[in-house]
Amino acid sequence: MTAPALDPSLLTALEAFAARSPVLVALDFDGVLAPIVAQPGDARPLPASAAAVAGLAAADGVTVALVSGRSLESLRAVADPPPSAVLVASHGAEVAGAVLELSAEQEALLAQVVEGLGAVVAAHEGTALERKPAGAVLHTRRASPDVAAEATAAALTGPATLPGVRAMRGKEVVELSVVDADKGSAVAALRSRLGVDAALFAGDDVTDEDAFAVLDTAAGDVPVKVGPGETAAPYRVPDPEAVAVLLQHLLSRRA
Repeated sequence: MTAPALDPSLLTALEAFAARSPVLVALDFDGVLAPIVAQPGDARPLPASAAAVAGLAAADGVTVALVSGRSLESLRAVADPPPSAVLVASHGAEVAGAVLELSAEQEALLAQVVEGLGAVVAAHEGTALERKPAGAVLHTRRASPDVAAEATAAALTGPATLPGVRAMRGKEVVELSVVDADKGSAVAALRSRLGVDAALFAGDDVTDEDAFAVLDTAAGDVPVKVGPGETAAPYRVPDPEAVAVLLQHLLSRRA
């Protein structure tokens, strides 16, 4: 199979990005490093992407971060990240090495969220509930389109309306969190803490738009949308295979 070709404008941006130091290479996992699969636990990064991520993580002046909607436990299990990689999970609510503590009020609210989404799942065949440390997720990928739409509406008009709940709608998921976190805030905090000269972020879902919004192409940042759909990102690649090409290209330029 012929490797996907990268757009010339993206290649130009990568060349400039590779010349900067230090830099942050932040990546979503599902749909970016790994193809989307029916069972989330079966997802694995493409070998070419895993090799490029390992190489970048070992390169001088490069910090690699995985910024995912998955829980931290799930992200570790499927991504097998390099030891030096920064892991940001649950859309920024969980960060490896930091303790997530919920107040008594948040714990009580989380119980309500889980109960409410559980009722939605019980009433809609093919849907599933995922519990996270600071929230819960309705999965509709395995439901029929009509049932998925009904379940999504029930979640958004039900438990999502509880005061203090942050609702995020992604590809065939609705995530309800009891903490105020998003990928944009997470990426902004990372770049500030690390003091990097530029940041690259690649994501495929609508929840990744928050991260694209905090990047500045005029300052050398590289926001990359993976796959179809409306986006604020100026650069796009079609699929995880193309992400592997992008990362390999970047690694070759850093080397």
